[in-house]
Amino acid sequence: MTQLLDEDRMTRMRSTVLGAVDEDARRRGTKMRRRLGVGSAAAVLLVVGTVGVSLITPDSGGGDAGADFSSAATARDSGGVGELDSAAAAPQDSGTEEIAPQEVREVIVTGSADLVVKDPRGVSAKIATWVEGHGGRVDAREVYDTDDSAHAALTLRIPADRVTEALDQLETYGDVTDVSVSKDDVTSSARDLDARIKALRISIERLEGILAKANSNAEVVTAEQALTDRQSQVEQLISQRNQLSEQVSLATLTVNVSSHEKTSSVDPGGFRGGLKNGWNALVDVVNNVVEGIGTALPWLGVLIVLYGGYRLARGAVRRRG
Repeated sequence: MTQLLDEDRMTRMRSTVLGAVDEDARRRGTKMRRRLGVGSAAAVLLVVGTVGVSLITPDSGGGDAGADFSSAATARDSGGVGELDSAAAAPQDSGTEEIAPQEVREVIVTGSADLVVKDPRGVSAKIATWVEGHGGRVDAREVYDTDDSAHAALTLRIPADRVTEALDQLETYGDVTDVSVSKDDVTSSARDLDARIKALRISIERLEGILAKANSNAEVVTAEQALTDRQSQVEQLISQRNQLSEQVSLATLTVNVSSHEKTSSVDPGGFRGGLKNGWNALVDVVNNVVEGIGTALPWLGVLIVLYGGYRLARGAVRRRG
């Protein structure tokens, strides 16, 4: 009885152990299958995402990236370095506008000032000396002397960054009045001239190449005429550009210098002025008297006629009495 019980117990134990082993094996298999499924799904998603991004992203070259890379490598191996450099230097359209750095503005500065001093001639000479000593020049200088006053007019060309300093210097010579300064931005005009000059120079280089390869007299004549025309145009534009640059670098300042008004003089002033006023008053009185006599003279004639008629009538009455 005891042996049977032991065998049964052993059988149950064996079946229990084997069941536990089988259950553990099933669990491990299930976990492995889940891991494999998750890994496969992740791999599929990764592949699909990569393909989708490659399809959605626009190709800047208009073709396959691998083909572009292989063609670039082939061109590099075959010595086409210049073409690759030019392609790299060409701007690529990335969908956003590039912001250009702040460019230097080109501004023409003009101004004027009135200066009141005691000696316009001497002060004008000092102004010219100061301007020439600070990188400028005097384009015009005129001095006028009269009996009562003196006047000087100067047209100065001063470095654009020294205009304020020049106005401060004028205040050391006398009283500065009526100051005005204006600025004109010519950046767009300067850039337009630069672009036109560059285009003409490129055209000249091409015409020179055509002229070198000309095979007939007609081609030579045509190329020379076109080349001469382009050279004339570029020289004119270069002259205009130099004038514009000179106006930008040197500001124009017009200064009018005059003397102080004489405080001792009175209008009309002095004995001559009083004599003049007295004579004018006498003339006015005489004119008024003459005008009055002229006005009363017709009436005086009428009164004389009336008075004569009265005397005649009175004499006739007396004779009758």
